[in-house]
Amino acid sequence: MDFYKVYDYGDNLDPGKKIKLEHSLSFSPEGADLSPFARSGIDDLRALREKSVAAEQAVFEDLKISLMQWEHQAGMTMLLDKAIEYLRTPAIGHTSNQWRHDDANDSDEISNMVYKMWVRVYESTKYNRETQKMEPVAWYVTWDVGLNTHERQGNYIAGQREKRYTDKAAAAKYIEGRKKAFAHLFTEISPPIPQQYAKHFEVNGLLLPGYTVEGRESEKSDRTADEVLGALAGGDSAPEGKKPSVLGKLNAARIPEGAPTAPGAKRKEDIDR
Repeated sequence: MDFYKVYDYGDNLDPGKKIKLEHSLSFSPEGADLSPFARSGIDDLRALREKSVAAEQAVFEDLKISLMQWEHQAGMTMLLDKAIEYLRTPAIGHTSNQWRHDDANDSDEISNMVYKMWVRVYESTKYNRETQKMEPVAWYVTWDVGLNTHERQGNYIAGQREKRYTDKAAAAKYIEGRKKAFAHLFTEISPPIPQQYAKHFEVNGLLLPGYTVEGRESEKSDRTADEVLGALAGGDSAPEGKKPSVLGKLNAARIPEGAPTAPGAKRKEDIDR
């Protein structure tokens, strides 16, 4: 057909995330011959147009079925992506509950798999005209206690910024007092995580290995990944005798517009309500 041009706008598939299909047509008079249509009655043309629109609508409905099938399959791809992300999360480094000095930051740090504490003392000096030397006049103590995670924010528990002392011994005593106050956090390599902090040690809703949460029993499933996908897809991974036919899949796909297509799936309009 030379009487129209087709424009697409970057059809694209981002597996497990997004599918984009957008096409439009424009009329090309130089490739069209309207004379047979011009000799027809307008009512006849309108009737023919209604048939064409109906056929076009049928194609559109088939496309929606295919898109619903994509949604279902993309959901499983997303599930696999999130599981891979979980497994690729590196274990957090720590000092095994031992205080260590960081030369780069001139600070001291102690940590385990859950908590970390950081202490730094900044010495302020001033030039003494009598001795003609720079001499210390104040000590500023900064410390904080937080969660030992890969996150850059949201892991702060307690701390103090630049607490000023004019006596070095007093500053040292204050630091030792702070260390003792939080020493109970550093008696185990992986202490139980309080409920309010659990999400910081989860990836995609699953607690990272090696951790426990206060008051929560560990959850384990005997199912394999293939069995889970089989139950969701009802396809090649399903147990023998329970695999639906291709026709069955298509009939199952013909569900009311706007309904979720898979267990756990929610449409945006449902979420927005």
